[in-house]
Amino acid sequence: MRRAIAFLLLAAALIRPSLARAQNADRHLLDRLDPATAEEVWKIAESARAQGVPYESLLLTAAEGASKHAPPERIIVAVRERYTALSVAKEALGAESTPGEISAGAGALMSGVSADTLARLRQMRPKGSLLVSLVVLADLVTRRVPVETASTALLRASRMGAKDEDLLRLRSRVESDIKKGVSPAAATISRLQGLGVNPPPTPPRSGPR
Repeated sequence: MRRAIAFLLLAAALIRPSLARAQNADRHLLDRLDPATAEEVWKIAESARAQGVPYESLLLTAAEGASKHAPPERIIVAVRERYTALSVAKEALGAESTPGEISAGAGALMSGVSADTLARLRQMRPKGSLLVSLVVLADLVTRRVPVETASTALLRASRMGAKDEDLLRLRSRVESDIKKGVSPAAATISRLQGLGVNPPPTPPRSGPR
């Protein structure tokens, strides 16, 4: 028992300096902010970390705002908005979602996608990664595909058993069609119909016993 406790104490002692170095590196991202703004951003990031959401994107949001000479109050608003999106994304995608999924989900939410859509995508793929699905969804919306059309397309593709490579092909073809002058909505609907994936087989009904 004493050896086990000693081992845990030693492990904690070894981990603590590495965590401190990581935190110092993270805070370095805020060097271009004034002290008051940096402190406020850091508090938000600490709350995010305690909640288990990827807080690094909050620091990057603040750093980007500083590089664009955004007013401090606008930087703080942007960081809080992303924090809210990250929190909602984690709740919608589930506690076991990866940092990448949470960040991509937050991006989709901030582009106008509903939390319900994220939750339904997770229901359709409870075990596999949703990273590509969420990235494609947000990308379609940023290309002016209506949110409802993009959400329906991804949900239907998931229901049909589309794989990540199918979704990436969908995004590429929609992008190509839009560049040729096809409306974003029409391009998405057309390319979804020609995706070439088959719906999953319907399980046989059990007869009366």
